[in-house]
Amino acid sequence: MGVRLEQFRQARRIHGGLAGLLTAAAGVHLSRLPIPGRALRKRVYSMMYGGKYGALDESELEQPLTEYRSINELFTRGVRDELRPLSERTDVLLSPVDATVQDEGLIQQHTVLTVKQIPYVLDSLCPETDTTAFNNGRFAILFLSPRDCHRVYSPADCQLTRVVHVPGCRLLVHPPYQTSEYPVFSLNERLVMELQTDHGRVLVILVAGWGVGCLTHPFPLPLPIRRRTTSVCELTPARSLKRGEWMATFELGSTVIVLAEGGRTERILCPRDSITRIRQPLFELASGVR
Repeated sequence: MGVRLEQFRQARRIHGGLAGLLTAAAGVHLSRLPIPGRALRKRVYSMMYGGKYGALDESELEQPLTEYRSINELFTRGVRDELRPLSERTDVLLSPVDATVQDEGLIQQHTVLTVKQIPYVLDSLCPETDTTAFNNGRFAILFLSPRDCHRVYSPADCQLTRVVHVPGCRLLVHPPYQTSEYPVFSLNERLVMELQTDHGRVLVILVAGWGVGCLTHPFPLPLPIRRRTTSVCELTPARSLKRGEWMATFELGSTVIVLAEGGRTERILCPRDSITRIRQPLFELASGVR
């Protein structure tokens, strides 16, 4: 009950009061409905962007803004491939998203410790997952703003071997709202995608935030979604993914956490508070695993 009440308080605060919250909630529920006419779409999208979250860069859109028929269609859009070229470097793990690097560092004592001193034990962050090899590895927490592309891409040539869905809350993932009392990344609904690469295993964790409708994939995935219990999908055979290939989508915004096994990476190439882009280098691989 306490977490649900905090979820309500946070949402009311970020939306400027109860009226703003109710308006935003209605927008989420209506986000899949087609908006009739290009003029009305232009008006709606102009109201959504340009203020708190900044204007969209329309030059990056795959089609003109008014061709997106619904809010959900706009949120789940891609970005023009020529503007997110595949890095030529082969000694790196790539960024899976357009985002701001909220945090990064070493995984010590099987714990991710954020700059706000909020500890996340790997077993609570990634239930039903063997995380032993990730001790002394590296992590990056990538925050997607509402104006970012919300598709998630593979950081390496890999095999998608396992997906775990963890039910949970919808607390705000925005950095100012993160507290040790309500550790959002282990309380919120999330999806743990386990990738087997030539450089060891990589975990890509999609954390849902307030208003996120669901987490989807561009390919069939036999994963039952349950509201109260964790679901595990073992892919047999595993699904092959190329570096930079689209592998998941947030329907509305949230956060991605990337974990690399211990001894596999040398350093992060995008410092805290910097902007990272899809298919660009995120972690530099250790010399022994290149």
